[in-house]
Amino acid sequence: MAFFGTSLAWTLLGTLGLLCCCYFNKCGASRTSGTISGQDKQEEGASSLERVKRGWVWNQFFVVEEYTGTEPLYVGKIHTDSDEGEGNIKYTISGEGAGSIFLIDELTGDIHATERLDREEKAFYTLRAQARDRLTNDPLEPESEFVIKVQDINDSEPQFLEGPYIGSVAELSPIGTSVMKVTASDADDPTYGSSARVVYSVLDGERFFTVDRHTDLPG
Repeated sequence: MAFFGTSLAWTLLGTLGLLCCCYFNKCGASRTSGTISGQDKQEEGASSLERVKRGWVWNQFFVVEEYTGTEPLYVGKIHTDSDEGEGNIKYTISGEGAGSIFLIDELTGDIHATERLDREEKAFYTLRAQARDRLTNDPLEPESEFVIKVQDINDSEPQFLEGPYIGSVAELSPIGTSVMKVTASDADDPTYGSSARVVYSVLDGERFFTVDRHTDLPG
């Protein structure tokens, strides 16, 4: 009223008055914080040696719509487990809003939102992440797609779909006689909290008419 290749693992997280949350391939929506590492190990025959297959590491993240702060809003962090903190890896993003709405710190992989977002205008953004060697510009991981989802807040009023409504009822009708049906909708996200929940009430004429608060049937 608020996905990845063979060696990738994704999760997402959320926080904000603008919670843009990011969902990734093969990831369930979770609001607990944490880090997932894409490491696969395989034995190499009789030598029993292990070769580690490196991959992306993603902290969970979300973003809330209608953020009004003066500083860019932190969305989340992309990271590869081949990054040992020596500054030799460059992170980049491309896709919807990259370089304008969403900026990334090439050294740390931190992503920030620089504009106020509205879920009713656009509910999610599809982007791609890339990690490259800073000196040679060779890719260190396959390019990976991810989604930043704008988390809804209760900022839309319910609207009647038609109207004004005109009903009639026969004289001396018994109490409880159905008069008409009205319908309203809300543009907020119905999957998040109760922001899109519509409750009906009669403001004028309640002495004579009632309305089912949830089924929108006056009587």
